[in-house]
Formats: sequence, structure tokens, C-alpha cells
Amino acid sequence: MLYRGLVRLPVRVVPRLARLLRKVMRVVFRKQIQRASELLPAEFADRRDSVLEGIEKNQALSLLEIFFYEKLLEADPSFITVTGREHLDAALSKGKGIVLLASHFGSWELIGYTMARLGYPIYAIARPQAVNRMTEFMNGFRENRGVRILMDHNLAASLRTLRKNGIIGVLADLNARERGYLTTFFGREASFYPTPILLSQRSGAPIIPVFIERDAAGRHHIRFEPPVEYPTEAPMPDRIAAYVARYEAAFRRRPDLWVWFHERYEHADLGRRA
Repeated sequence: MLYRGLVRLPVRVVPRLARLLRKVMRVVFRKQIQRASELLPAEFADRRDSVLEGIEKNQALSLLEIFFYEKLLEADPSFITVTGREHLDAALSKGKGIVLLASHFGSWELIGYTMARLGYPIYAIARPQAVNRMTEFMNGFRENRGVRILMDHNLAASLRTLRKNGIIGVLADLNARERGYLTTFFGREASFYPTPILLSQRSGAPIIPVFIERDAAGRHHIRFEPPVEYPTEAPMPDRIAAYVARYEAAFRRRPDLWVWFHERYEHADLGRRA
């Protein structure tokens, strides 16, 4: 298998492999790169080319960082640093668990691996990939590194985990279409999942956002933010808007790290308004 051959290579080849992978991506994912260019908000127009280049680089490196995770840490103990753990510890001290608001931003898979290494009881809600073998492949990395998996349609299992003071990782940044509610995202209507809000309100667990950013040296910084405050009695779109604002702030700070090629606004009109 290609993966087994890759991971036998020394970690110093990762930058070279990333350059090669980017060349392949420009051909294979030409349509996705064009879509990213079209969907990039106007506020980034003056740096469009650098953002698109950063997206390519992030996708290539993120895949390789999954494969070489242990070797990268062994070669550079400061490969990943973490701030904001006080927000996690304060929430866990209350015994209601945590709804961890993650996103397809930066090398997001490394967040779960790192939390497991730090001893946190991390579970991730995972959706099936288009190919079943790919779902098994990715979940294998997660489980082997200490992340426990809850597949899609698992509200009851997630609530049981939160009642045991577990941490549920939710990636709620992609298009929810008819399963979501409409709110504004970079000036356009978009459909977002109510899952983080529902889990939080039914369990009493806070919603804590987390983001991972790669610096110029190739090292990562994981940042846990203060809990999201949302109006509990307001219509669902207003509650969702509170967590979407955290996404916007992070993506605005580093637009090169988010998946702008995702069809974020397609069929947004299927989302509910109340």
C-alpha cells in the first residue's frame, strides 16, 4: 500500500512530498481550485492569489502531517504548541462535558490526536466519506491515536458522552443545506448545523471553539477559545450566529487555511429561517 511505503521515508522528505502533491492537486482538483477562487469573499480580493496558493499548500501538508504525525513530533517536540487549556479544564471541572467546535481549518485532524496525547477524553463526530474504505482509513488513524469515533446521526450517543464529562468534537462549518438554519456568513446567507447548540442546551455543556494554525516555519499552534455565549431563548438562527461569528473571525485572520473550495452557499435556500 502506498501509505506504508510513504511512512517508511524519513521526515525530512515531507516538504519535498508536499511540493509534489501540490503539483498533482493543481491537475486533479482544478475545478475545486477554480471554485475557491469564485467563492472567496471580496474582502480578500487584494490577496486572492496568495490565499489560493496557501489553500493548496495547506491541503497538501495537512494530508502528509496525518501520515507522518509521530515522526514530525519526534523530530521537533515543538511541532505543536497549545494555548487555552484553562478553558477546557474549567469546563470539565463542572462535570457537564464540552462541545468542542472545530472546523475544516488548518491541519484540523491534528487537534484530536494532540488532545488524546494530553489525556483528554476526546470523541469526534465523523461523517462517512464518499468511499467506505476511505472512512475506515481515516477513522483508523483517529482511533489508533486515541480519538474515539461517533458516526453521523448520533445525537443520543453524544449526549451520553457529555453526561460522562466527555468532549465531543463537532465540525459544523460546512453546508448543512436542508438540515440547517440560515445565517450570514461573510455577507451571504448560508445554512449551518444546529448540532453544537442542541448538544450544548440539552446537556449544559459549553461550546468551546478550537483552531489550529500553521506558522511560516511549519509548526502548529492549537488555540482553545473562551466558550461561545449565545442567546438561549432566541430563534435558532440567532443562536447559531454566535458560533458562526467565531468561525468568521478565525477564517478572516487566516483565509489561506480554510476550505473555500467547499460548495458553501449551494442550495442555501433549503435552510430553515426559524
